Amino acid sequence: MDFTIPWHAIGIRAIIFFVVVLIGLALIVLPLPFAIILVGGTILLLLALIDPIWALYAAVLSVPIQDLILLPGEISITQAMLGLVAVTWSLHVLAFKEHRVRAGRVLPALLVFVWVLLLSSTFTDYSATESLKETVRWISVLLIYLVALNVVIPLQRSAIGMAADLRQSWRAVGLILCLLLAPAVNAVIGLRQFWYADGPPSFAIAGGRFVRAYGTIGQPNSFAGYMNMAWPLAFAITIGILWACWHWLQARGSRRIDLQMWSLLISPLPFLLLSIVVMSGLLLAALLASYSRGGWIGAISGLVGIIAAFGLIAGRSMRQRLLAGMSAALVAVLLAFVVGSAGLLPNALTERFQSITDNLRLFDVRTVQVKPENFAVVERMAQMQSAWVMFLEHPLLGVGPGNYTLAYEGRAGVGILPYSFHPWYASRGHAHNYYLHIATEAGVLGLLAYLLLLGLLIAQAYATLLRVHGWFWQSVAIGSCGMIASVAGHNLLEHLHVLNMGVQLGAAWGLLAAMETLTTMEQDNG
Repeated sequence: MDFTIPWHAIGIRAIIFFVVVLIGLALIVLPLPFAIILVGGTILLLLALIDPIWALYAAVLSVPIQDLILLPGEISITQAMLGLVAVTWSLHVLAFKEHRVRAGRVLPALLVFVWVLLLSSTFTDYSATESLKETVRWISVLLIYLVALNVVIPLQRSAIGMAADLRQSWRAVGLILCLLLAPAVNAVIGLRQFWYADGPPSFAIAGGRFVRAYGTIGQPNSFAGYMNMAWPLAFAITIGILWACWHWLQARGSRRIDLQMWSLLISPLPFLLLSIVVMSGLLLAALLASYSRGGWIGAISGLVGIIAAFGLIAGRSMRQRLLAGMSAALVAVLLAFVVGSAGLLPNALTERFQSITDNLRLFDVRTVQVKPENFAVVERMAQMQSAWVMFLEHPLLGVGPGNYTLAYEGRAGVGILPYSFHPWYASRGHAHNYYLHIATEAGVLGLLAYLLLLGLLIAQAYATLLRVHGWFWQSVAIGSCGMIASVAGHNLLEHLHVLNMGVQLGAAWGLLAAMETLTTMEQDNG
C-alpha cells in the first residue's frame, strides 16, 4: 500500500497547523477584544478563500455596523469586507477558469450608469475627488451584484424548486437570511430607541414620549430606507408560509402529505421559517416607528409591487380575489388619510399624515413666509428648488457625482456662486428626491441611465418570477419585486443610495438573477 501523502495535502495541513498555533498565541497574549477580532478575522479570511460566499455574507451583515467599527486608516468594516469580496472572488475566477462569469440582465445598465458617472466626474467644475468617491460606491454595487450572481450558483447542479430542496440551495438561503438578519437586528435597536425615547431631541415625537427609530444608521429616513430594503422579502415569505400551511391543511387527509410534513417538522426548517415570520413583524414595526414619510410611501409602493407580482403568477380566480383585496387596501389607505387629516388619530400621527400631502405640493420657496409649522416643508422644497436650478444650468452631465453640497453652498472655489436660496444656506446633502438628485449631479444622461437600470431590474424580476417554481422561491421572487418597488417609491422623497446600503441592494439584485439562472440550469439538465 502507498502511504505517501501528496505535497499539496501536506501544505494544507501545515497552513491549518500554523493558523491554529497563531490563534492560540493570540488568545494568550492579546487582550480579549483584540484576540476575538483577530481570531474572527482569520476564520473569515480562511472561509472566504475557500468560498467567496462567506465574504459576501460578511459584507451584507456589515452594513449596519459600518460606522461602529473603524479599522486603521479610517477604513470602515464594510469597506474592508468589500475588499475581501473583490480579492477572494477574483482569485476564484482565476482558479476556476472553466466556469464562465455570468452577467445577468442588469449588468449592462449598471455598466452604462457607472460610465455616465465617470463621464460626469471627468467634466465637473467642482471636486473630481468627491465625484470619484460617489462613482466608487456604485462600482461597489456592481461588484456585489456580480459576486452574488456567480457565487450563489454552486459549481454542481442544484435544485431550486421545492421547499424540501432548501438544504441543497444553502448558498441562496444563506444570502436571504443575511439580507433579513442584519436589518432585523437593526429593527430591534430602532424599536428600543423608539420605546425608551433614546435619541436626540430633534427626533422626539408625541411630546417627547417617543423618538423616531434610527437604529445604527443614524437618521430615521435612512433607517426607514434600510427597512424598505428588507421587509418586502420577509413579508412575501411570510405570506408564502401561510399559503403553504393552508394548502397542507386542505390536503391533510393524504397520509403521504402527513409523512412529508412530519419529516419537515423534525428538521430545522420550521425554526427557519418562524424566524422569518418574526423578522417580518419587526421590520414593519420599525418602519412605522421611524415616522418617515418617505418610508411610509415606499412601503405602500412595496406593497403594490408585491400584489402586482403575485397577480402575475396567480390563477384567474385568485386574480379576482386579488383585485378585491387591492380595492379594499386602497379604500383603507384613503380612509387612513381622511381620518388622519380630520384629526381623529393621535396628534403625532395626524401631523405626519398632513405633512405627507404638504411635501407632495410644489411651490416657490421665495414666496413663502417661513413659520415653525411649515419650516421642514419649506426647507425640503428649498433643497429641491436649488437642485432644479443646478440641473437647468448643467443639463447634460450635471454638477458631478457627490458634488451637490459643494454646488449648493458654493464651496468649489473663487468666482463660483452658491445655488442656495435665502435663508437656506446649509445643504442637507441631497435633493430629497433621488431622481432629481441624480439629474442634478449627472445630468439628463445620468437620469436616463438610472431609469434604464430600474427598467432592467423590473425585466429581471419579471423573468425570474415566471421561471421559478415552489412556494418558497416564488415568495422570494415576489418579495424582491416588492423591494424594488419600495426603494423606487421611497426615492421620491429621499436618497437611499448612501451609507453603503447599495451592498444590500446589489446582493438582492444578484440573488434575483441567480434564481433565474439556477432554474434555467435545472430545466436544461432535465
